[in-house]
This record gives sequence, structure tokens and C-alpha cells, in this order.
Amino acid sequence: MTATQYQNLVSPLLSNKLEGLDVVEEWRAFTGVNYQYSPRVDIAAGPFSVAPYNNQTAEYNNILRNDNIDAFLKQIYDCHVENIGEEWLNEIKIPEFDFLTRKNQNARCFLAIEIENSSTRKHIMGSMINAASLGRIGIGIAYNESVKRTFVRILNYMAFLKRVEKNTYDTTNFMILTKEQFQEIITP
Repeated sequence: MTATQYQNLVSPLLSNKLEGLDVVEEWRAFTGVNYQYSPRVDIAAGPFSVAPYNNQTAEYNNILRNDNIDAFLKQIYDCHVENIGEEWLNEIKIPEFDFLTRKNQNARCFLAIEIENSSTRKHIMGSMINAASLGRIGIGIAYNESVKRTFVRILNYMAFLKRVEKNTYDTTNFMILTKEQFQEIITP
């Protein structure tokens, strides 16, 4: 199965899991703005904050109070912690669940999901930054073990840069899952 086929498989399952939220494939953060880069994520869940001065922070906070969505996100968080493994002994600091889910207060969507199969490390880093920037919660789905290791190494690198006071990007709200973990979580 290709990454695109996987995306087409999991989108409707995610939509069922997130009852009442819009789930969109290949979602663009900005439309009709030709002078600005417009990142696209593989799957996004709304509500979407696309109008100027129409921040959805209060709505995202309400969504986080939903017991079903809270339980769903905790499953993702637990898999993320498992996937980090022993890396937390190196540079990565695993934030508390509530801190992670409330980190990006000015998100453009509730969930921003990137599915990575076989890309360069620079491409994967760009996907991580886009997901962490656009989503209240960013999720990276590793299609294979190599991509999972790359996700973890980049998180480790970002944490190293922060520790040594270099310019870096905050990926606190970004979680890493394997394709099998994500499919298992969203399958009824």
C-alpha cells in the first residue's frame, strides 16, 4: 500500500473517530494568497482558522474537554512516548500531556497530520515544522522504521539546539506514531 492509499484509508476512519470535526485531505493553510508560501498537510482536522483575526483557540480548548477526543489523544501520546524510547535520555524532553495539547494556541487547525514514507531528512523536518505550526497538535505518521528513526533524530536535534541556546523551532506539540499504531487507534 502506498502512502497515498494509506491516507485515503485512514481519513474516513479518522473522520468517524472525531465525530463532528471536519477532516480534510491535502489541506492548504492559505488559499488565494499568492505572495505567501502555503504549506499543505496530508490530513487536517478542523475547525479551521483561516480568516484573519478569527482564532479558534476557545473552540480547540472545548474540543479538548470532550472525553472521547481526550482519550483518543492520550492513546496517541502514549504511543509517542513509546516511540521516543530511550531517546529521552539524550536530549528530548517529553512534555506532560496537557502541556503538549495546549502548546500551540494560535493554530490554523486542530490536528495537522503528515504521513512520511521515504523522503529526505530536510523534507521530513519541513513536514514536522508544518504540522507543529499549523496544528494545535501535530502528528507525524512514520510509514516505516527508517522514517520513525528520522523523526526521533530530528526531535532530538531540535532539543539539542534549544539546550545549547541556538536558534531552533519548538516542536513540543508534535507526536510521532507508526502507521500501524495510528490505524489501530482510529479503527473501531
